[in-house]
Amino acid sequence: MKISSNWIFLSLGFYLIISIFQITAVTDSLILIFNVDNTFFEGVIFIFSIFLTFTPVVGPILGIIGATLVWGWNIFFAIILFFWPYVFLFLGMIFSPRIKREKRGEKEKIIDAEIIEEEKF
Repeated sequence: MKISSNWIFLSLGFYLIISIFQITAVTDSLILIFNVDNTFFEGVIFIFSIFLTFTPVVGPILGIIGATLVWGWNIFFAIILFFWPYVFLFLGMIFSPRIKREKRGEKEKIIDAEIIEEEKF
């Protein structure tokens, strides 16, 4: 299966835009939690939030806090924004074993058919 470069650039652009939203939400939640008013410390928190955003459980939870409490978003939309990779992972875990079982079943049928043909001669 060949993927065109347009899809790759579109996917990278989508991931970059979502990451910017996530980083700013985590930054806003940390500023809210620590009650920071100093611009220098806000910059330090921004740099720290870049690393926290991509931490598996901590980043999405802080992002949901920032999106709901600071930005005023609905919690459902915040969960979609921060947990969309986990949804795809969950769907992949559900559908992956079924595909492997179907392929394994086809291979077993082919092997059984070869054995039957060999026994005829």
